[in-house]
This record gives sequence, structure tokens and C-alpha cells, in this order.
Amino acid sequence: MTAVAMFRLKVLGGAMLGLLVAITILTLLPGRREPSAPVVESRPAEAPMAAPAPSGPESATPAPVVSRSRGQSEWAFFFRPGDTLTRMADGSALGVVVRLERRHTFPDGSTGPAYVIRSADQSESAFDADELERRARIESIRDIRIPPARPADAPTTTR
Repeated sequence: MTAVAMFRLKVLGGAMLGLLVAITILTLLPGRREPSAPVVESRPAEAPMAAPAPSGPESATPAPVVSRSRGQSEWAFFFRPGDTLTRMADGSALGVVVRLERRHTFPDGSTGPAYVIRSADQSESAFDADELERRARIESIRDIRIPPARPADAPTTTR
């Protein structure tokens, strides 16, 4: 065996040995362990009392999501005027962003930033900025022109 081959073999062996030591240390060190459950004395099983099921319409409707944008004076808008938006849930068209309003008064009396969206039937609706940004996506973006790296008539260089 040549000296170079012997050196490579030693380096490979050292790397393998180091990897084995690292794996061993990581498996033996106490990691995040779940605390063991306390020992429960064996007693006759008791039937747990069932909580009364809520009745009425409040059980069917989920709790409303609190908007992070309501009451904010500074809000970084994600969408821009001219963006075509669709719903993320089903892909249906929402419309085109017409303008951004920093302070819009909503029907419930609260104020906050809003997007004004024009739908396909040309009606305009204001949407809470946070709620719309969480539930909509941009369908099409306006043309963005990127200049070429070099002019088309520039000579090519060869080496």
C-alpha cells in the first residue's frame, strides 16, 4: 500500500469513528423526555359524568377569528391595486383590488385597514386586510418587465 492510500484509509477510519462516537453520545444524553404519569391506585371504574351537550345555533358556528389588522394605524399591505384575487379554499374569483384604505369603518363599527375589491359584476366591497390576506391569493400579477442582461445586438464572446 502506498503512503497516500494509507493516509486516506486513516482519514476514513477516523471520520467513521468520530461519527460513531457522535451518534453514541446523542443517543445516551438525556433528551427531552415526557414526565412519567403518576401511579394511579386501582379503584372500581366510575362512569364519568357527561357534560350536557350544547344546544342551539351556537354549537354549529365556529368562534370568529380575531383580526390582527382592526384598530391598527400602520399596516403593511400585501396585495396591490390591480392584483386579481381568488379564494384559497375553492379557487373562486373574488375580484380585482381597486384601492387600499388605511382607515375604513366596517359595519360592526370597528375601523382598520381594508382592501376595496371590484368583483366581476362591477360591485365594490371592502374586506378587512388581515382576513383577506389569510384567505385569498393572487391569481395574476401585472406584467413585470425585466431588462435583458445584455442587448440583443451585442456581439457574443468566445474563448
